[in-house]
Amino acid sequence: MLRTRIFNLLAVLMLCSIMLPQFTYASEQHSEPTAAEETNQKQTKEKSSNKSTSNPSTSQEWALVDQTAEQMYRKVVDGDQNGAFEILVQLEAALAAPHLFDEWKAEHIHVITGSYVELKRQFHAIKRDSDALEHAVAKFRFATDAVTHPDQPMWLQYADILRDDLDQMLQAVDSMQWEQSSRKWLEHIDRILPAASLQRSPNTIEMIHSVMALVQQSHKSKVTVEQVKRTLQEYEGMWMKELFGPSKDLTTFSMDQEQPLPMRAIIWLTGIVTVTLAYVAYQKYRDDEEQIRSGPWNPSA
Repeated sequence: MLRTRIFNLLAVLMLCSIMLPQFTYASEQHSEPTAAEETNQKQTKEKSSNKSTSNPSTSQEWALVDQTAEQMYRKVVDGDQNGAFEILVQLEAALAAPHLFDEWKAEHIHVITGSYVELKRQFHAIKRDSDALEHAVAKFRFATDAVTHPDQPMWLQYADILRDDLDQMLQAVDSMQWEQSSRKWLEHIDRILPAASLQRSPNTIEMIHSVMALVQQSHKSKVTVEQVKRTLQEYEGMWMKELFGPSKDLTTFSMDQEQPLPMRAIIWLTGIVTVTLAYVAYQKYRDDEEQIRSGPWNPSA
């Protein structure tokens, strides 16, 4: 009975991963903007450009936040944690400036505040971890830089670093090499993720989270390394292009209309991850069931 239910679940998941992209594609074809809608979009963009003085990336308040974050990062890198902690008070005051988050989207506000809470937690830890503290401060530093330098953010410099990490992951010949290379990739992608979340669409970021989750499952032996490698090889070009290549997803913090990643691509990737995990779970259940049936406690074995 349980085996039949698992087979039915797998069939439904595979059917969804095949059919949903078709429905999504059809809906996208029928949702092309009309001439009137295109005119409204152009007028919206013109209004947004006229409001350049209210863009948070050009405000003096954000310049102060970015400068303070840069000073804190330098202190942490130099090993002066006490000096960095003193700057934390200045940073908190800078973030409390009125109208700092005016016209911001809720998800963008959450990115900044979440990164700040993380670094503050590292500062107030009973026993500070130097590497974890530097990582948290770097994440916040990249995020504030993406606000003040939206055209040339520092996080884009990680494109070659992540490609090298992926090459090492794909070339790993044993579990130790895979563990080292994949954890390095996870650390690097997590470091730039808040900054990327400010400048890329939610669909793109959700796709990155799916890839990260798949890699993390391999560390728990819930999926095989070869399964993760195949997924990376098939979809690396797509999500790397969306993350670092020429992209229409680049936003100016809720000022412009964004063009999200096609939903069918998200459904395909998440569908593959879901089916893979479900299949592995069934294989584990079947192996456990066989071991129980063939055990010495079973008189019919």
